[in-house]
Amino acid sequence: MKNEMNELCSVEGAEYFEVEDRAPLAEVKLFARDVGVKYGENEALKNVSIDFMEHQVISLIGPSGCGKSTFLRCLNRMNDTIEGCRVTGEIRLDGKDIYSKATDPVEIRARIGMVFQKPNPFPKSIYENICYGPRIHGMANSKADYDDIVEWSLTSAGLWDEVKDRLNEPGTGLSGGQQQRLCIARAIAVHPEVILMDEPCSALDPIATAKIEELIDELRERFTITIVTHSMQQAARISQSTAFFHLGELVEEGKTDDIFTKPGDERTEAYITGRIG
Repeated sequence: MKNEMNELCSVEGAEYFEVEDRAPLAEVKLFARDVGVKYGENEALKNVSIDFMEHQVISLIGPSGCGKSTFLRCLNRMNDTIEGCRVTGEIRLDGKDIYSKATDPVEIRARIGMVFQKPNPFPKSIYENICYGPRIHGMANSKADYDDIVEWSLTSAGLWDEVKDRLNEPGTGLSGGQQQRLCIARAIAVHPEVILMDEPCSALDPIATAKIEELIDELRERFTITIVTHSMQQAARISQSTAFFHLGELVEEGKTDDIFTKPGDERTEAYITGRIG
C-alpha cells in the first residue's frame, strides 16, 4: 500500500505522501516573530517569537488564560474567524508568510492541521470522516484511492485494527479516545506538514491519554507537532522543547529537560513548582 499512497494526487504539486520516507531533520519548519494578538482593545498576546523544529514536538504550557491557545490558533489562521481579532507580527512556514495577502488560508490549514480539545468527529461514517478533507482538496480520483487514504490514515492513527470492520458506522459511536484518534486520522488524511493539538487529552481517561501520547511520539517522525497541554507531566513525557507562557507573554522556551530542571526565569520555576498557576 505504501507505493500506492506515494502515487496519489498531490496538492499544488507537493507529493504529500513522500514524507513518510524522509529522515528526521533538525531544521526550522515554522517560525513566529513578535506575534501579538488583540481582541478589540484587549491585548491577549505580546511579542511572541519562537521557532518550531521539523520532526519535533513542542509543548506550550502555562496557567489558564495565559495565551497558549490564542497563539496556537495564530499558527494556522484560525483567529481569522473571530470578529475583532487582530494579529500582528510575522509567522512563516518554510519561509512563506502565512498572513500575506497572496496566501490562501485554506491552503495553510491543509498544510497546518489542527486537533481540538474535545473530540469532534463529523456526524458521518468513520469512512466519510477521513475522506472529507481529501475530497475537498481533490486528492483522489477513485474509490480505490479513497480506500487507501482511509486505511493509511487510520493505521497511522493507531485505529485501523479497531474499526476496519465498522467503517460505515458513525464516528460519533466510538469511545472518547477512539474519537480523538479518528480526529487525528482526519487531520493527517490531507497530509499536513505541521499538526497543532489544543489539549487533545484533557477529556480522556488515563488509558486513552497514554495511547494518544504514544501516537504523538510516532507521528513526529513524519510531522512537526505543537501541543498545548495543561499537564506538565505530559509535556515532560512527549516533547523535545517546551515554551512557558504567562499573562500573554512567552517567558521562556528551550529543551524540555532544561525547562523542568534548570529554568532560566523565576516565573517558570514558580509555575513548575506550583507556586503560581
